[in-house]
Amino acid sequence: MSKKIAIDQFEKYIISCIDEMKTGEKVIFTKDENPLTKDKKITLIKTDDNTFNILEDGVNDFEFSNLDFNGVIKHLLEIQPKEFPDCTHIYSHRG
Repeated sequence: MSKKIAIDQFEKYIISCIDEMKTGEKVIFTKDENPLTKDKKITLIKTDDNTFNILEDGVNDFEFSNLDFNGVIKHLLEIQPKEFPDCTHIYSHRG
């Protein structure tokens, strides 16, 4: 299921995702409504109760591991303008 998110609501959406995610769950952020696009994407994965990984597949292909709540927000807010600089909205795909 895809959800369209305005860029100005991105931080609020990240916080709600973190609160609702279960261990092993992923959230993929893309600028296309199709989650299987070969375009740039950012994947947030909950690995443990309070631990997350971020995979950046696009401009730089980074991986940030063992992040806490604040680390996730900080890194996603830094990555988003680099991966999706010209977007007014992005799509979230949960699974």
